[in-house]
Amino acid sequence: MWKHARWVAGCLLLGAMVWPVVGPAAQPAADGGLTVIPDCSIKLINEVILSAERPGILGEIKVFEGDRVEEGALLARIRDEAPRAAFEVARKEAESDIDIRFSRKAAEVARAEYDKAEEANRRNRGTVPEIEVRRALLAAEKAALEIEKAQHMREINGLKRDEAGVQVQICRIDAPFAGFISKVYLTRGATVRQGDPVIELVSTDRVKVEGYVPLEQVAALKPGQPVEVEVTARQAGGVAGRPVAGVLKFVDVKANNANSKVRVWAEIPNEDGRLRAGLTAVLKIQTAERNEP
Repeated sequence: MWKHARWVAGCLLLGAMVWPVVGPAAQPAADGGLTVIPDCSIKLINEVILSAERPGILGEIKVFEGDRVEEGALLARIRDEAPRAAFEVARKEAESDIDIRFSRKAAEVARAEYDKAEEANRRNRGTVPEIEVRRALLAAEKAALEIEKAQHMREINGLKRDEAGVQVQICRIDAPFAGFISKVYLTRGATVRQGDPVIELVSTDRVKVEGYVPLEQVAALKPGQPVEVEVTARQAGGVAGRPVAGVLKFVDVKANNANSKVRVWAEIPNEDGRLRAGLTAVLKIQTAERNEP
């Protein structure tokens, strides 16, 4: 009996020695004007999947995965022979002023005929019947209105030219910002429907570090406050322990009903690209003004 009791006591002592101590999960801390938020996620600010604005056949792909491109660079193009031809027709029509010049000449002739009839009746009353004079006046006024109509049609043709130009332009897929081609979904010759993804473009120049703070700590947080970010030690790549400065950009006006926490995120410059999306980081927010030495 005594041996059994000693055996049980020994097992309990051994279990206490080897059983891991499990503490509470890391929580945001506020101390001395510094709010520390662990387990924040790093996300890209500029990340977009570019799609086709119109259906057609993919005529060319200018980039490959891994390429770096500048803002406004042509990345891909839908075949645009038909819309380009339509644009050239519309451009020619918009540039033409033949109808305007013809209308002006016609108006000059019609006005001359009316003036001649009026002059004849002034010299010898009744030479030209009144009804003929009225018809000549109507013809002159109609010819004047034809000038306005021709000018109006030229404006319409200019708008049609602009519309045709837009149809050519939307065959292009351009880079909305400078960045890195992370994925190309289609190849040249593929059939494309409106809205189909074609290219994924990302920029690593800026990232956002997003985390959650308890509701009672939110009052001290304001956009514009300086922050520092450190990638947690468990992350690979040799970037742990190297803080990067940034600015707090967003404090949500809503709280999570489940845990009464508020989402915040800071913008961090990342020209060297070492803060990779998907890593976990610690966000330190300076909530009190630092005293300059």
